[in-house]
Amino acid sequence: MQDTEHTSRSNSPRRWPLVLAATALVIVAAVWFRASPQNPDTAENGEAAEAAENEVDPSAPIEIEPEMQRIAGIVVEAARTQELSETIQTTAVVGPDESRVARVRPLADGRVLQVSVRVGDHVANGQSLLTYDSITAGELFSDYRTALASLERANAAAEAQRRSVERADKLVELGGVARGERERRGAELQSSIAEVNSAKATLSNLEQKLRRLGISQDALAAAKTGGDLPPMRSSVTAPIAGVVLEVHAAPGELISPDRELFVVADLSRVWLQGDVYQKDIAKIRVGQTAIVTVDTYPGESFSGRVTHISDVLDPNSRTAKVRCEVLNPGTRLKVQMFATLALPTSAPRPVLVVASDAIQDIDGTPTVFVRVDEEHFVARPIKVGATVGRLTEVSEGLKADEEVVTKGALMLKSRLKLRVEEEEGEEK
Repeated sequence: MQDTEHTSRSNSPRRWPLVLAATALVIVAAVWFRASPQNPDTAENGEAAEAAENEVDPSAPIEIEPEMQRIAGIVVEAARTQELSETIQTTAVVGPDESRVARVRPLADGRVLQVSVRVGDHVANGQSLLTYDSITAGELFSDYRTALASLERANAAAEAQRRSVERADKLVELGGVARGERERRGAELQSSIAEVNSAKATLSNLEQKLRRLGISQDALAAAKTGGDLPPMRSSVTAPIAGVVLEVHAAPGELISPDRELFVVADLSRVWLQGDVYQKDIAKIRVGQTAIVTVDTYPGESFSGRVTHISDVLDPNSRTAKVRCEVLNPGTRLKVQMFATLALPTSAPRPVLVVASDAIQDIDGTPTVFVRVDEEHFVARPIKVGATVGRLTEVSEGLKADEEVVTKGALMLKSRLKLRVEEEEGEEK
């Protein structure tokens, strides 16, 4: 017994170093395991879990007090079901109907005295656009006075011949003149009458030319009295009623018939030119309806029809020009105004629609803000379909009669972005 006890006591000090060494190994292994790279799958799962834990829920309500809504101009409108057609939509530019455009030139050479209109003025048919000192009219007026003198001489000669014939008739009866002489004098009378008619025709022709150049009847009457020549002032008038689109004249300039001075267009009907891709050309036809909208008149549309489809494609864009005619009462559509041209290509079908302005792009996803009560809104991702005019089809994510923000949505989008940034900052 004593030997055994002695042996046990003598071995005990020898085991302590082993215990300490094993403990050190465990500690080192633990430290090494913590410092070593983690399993990729484990790390990835951990990051995903951490991201999910820190993710901000964009569908959480955004609170805006009614007064702030009023100040921000927030307007809501219920989603509704409406019939829409599949459409081809393109950007177009408003231009004048080329069959209703007048390019105005002067009838004669001259020097501009006064320009009576400016670009944008509405003018009536026959209204004076420009007054000029007509060089051609002055030359014609001199010829007119010469023709007047010639007519007077021809009338005098004819009158003398008439009297001569009358005397010959009396002498023939008395036997004092042979009949041959009477016939000769009669022939001379007919020649004089022909000269009178020719002079009258020349005078009438000159008078008509002067009248076309704008010379008044009073000026023509003054010429017949032999007075001084009046100023040869002519006018350029508008051949149609419309709007002055271009003016190319100024006081003092010399003008001629080969120079274009004004462009006047009747804008009661306009053309819209749009580009349609090659793949869509077969879907449209001449005579079909076209719907036109412009940013200037929100919520309004203009109806027109397709009148021409180009036979030549643009080699760069692979598009064809499509022209539409649109009635333009009150000339509300302005030349060079940008417009959206919608060309329906199928029969109407009932779909859920919202105002296109209600749709916001949030991280690449079409989104609308839905009102849940008087002070709260939520961001709702949706799927969109066709757009016609200012309405867009919603195929998923929204129900009929849900109220969406149509004006002021940018404020809600900013609030949502700010909230996400603040929450992410707090979590960091």
